[in-house]
Amino acid sequence: MRIKIIIILFLVFKLGLLSAQQSADSIESKAKKLKQYYLLSKSKTAEVADMYEQKFFEEFPDNFNELNELYGDNEQRKKAAILNDEVENHIYKLFNNLKSINDTAYYKKIIRIAIGGKWDADAVNIFQNGLMNRVVNKPELTVFILRKMSQDSIKSFWYFYFDGPLPKKHFDPSLKKIKVIDKKIYGLMMESYDEVLKAWEKE
Repeated sequence: MRIKIIIILFLVFKLGLLSAQQSADSIESKAKKLKQYYLLSKSKTAEVADMYEQKFFEEFPDNFNELNELYGDNEQRKKAAILNDEVENHIYKLFNNLKSINDTAYYKKIIRIAIGGKWDADAVNIFQNGLMNRVVNKPELTVFILRKMSQDSIKSFWYFYFDGPLPKKHFDPSLKKIKVIDKKIYGLMMESYDEVLKAWEKE
């Protein structure tokens, strides 16, 4: 019986190591593709540039953990993420300003990334600024996508939106339009805003 338990524990350990290695390989592979697609998106030929912008968009992280894994730089990390040096080019210059991507697809992606997110400097802050600009520009589309999500996901999205030092500055007056579009989502937005204010008052 003890031998069986030891064998099972050994296999679980080996599978854990294998999974971690596959995850690291996956991140490295994604980083290489993002670097390549970014460079190719700078093509002077509009059709080529648009094609590689699309590929860059598709390869870009789909959730907050992956964004942080690729681009983040926080105190808990022993060294900067693999693409930390590319934050300005990849996020600030390209991702936040993509124009060849379908709006609905773009908003779905940035909302997915924001859910479960926590503010941090550099990469996360730059992504958050882009997110804020998009939401203010198209509140109707933002609400349309949020309506299909759970209450917890909606609150998580808004919490990330407002998170960060001086959260009062994150409340653009035009966000009040959301009350006219959808009172329920506006209410959840304000709940999240209040939670962020209280959290940062304790800092």
